[in-house]
Amino acid sequence: MPARGLFLPAVLWALLILVLCLMPGGALPQWRWADLVNVDKLVHALLFFGQTILLARLFMGHGRPQRWLVWAVALSATYGIAVELMQGLEVLGRRTDLNDMIANTVGACAAGWYAHRRSAKGKSMVPYALLR
Repeated sequence: MPARGLFLPAVLWALLILVLCLMPGGALPQWRWADLVNVDKLVHALLFFGQTILLARLFMGHGRPQRWLVWAVALSATYGIAVELMQGLEVLGRRTDLNDMIANTVGACAAGWYAHRRSAKGKSMVPYALLR
């Protein structure tokens, strides 16, 4: 698939993250059961795991895949921190949460580790099903 076809999923995923993370506080659902298992942090980690995999998939065809994987992790983690800082804007009625920044970064790093492990086993960094 040409790089142009891989660019759109990464951008759409980034926009989805932005919309979800910058929703005004009053628009967010309140789930008491979710507080018990802290699903919020898992969701943050999974969102940025996905973002990193999509970026790695986009960058794969540009040579030196390990280098590009580092860039995918760095971009995703930086984006996660930036989005979280934006949540601190008073107009949104939300707050910046250091634990969310950590969850975003953990998700990005976990995706980098996952892709690196696949590569070390001689497999494509990104699962074949995601390359189509």
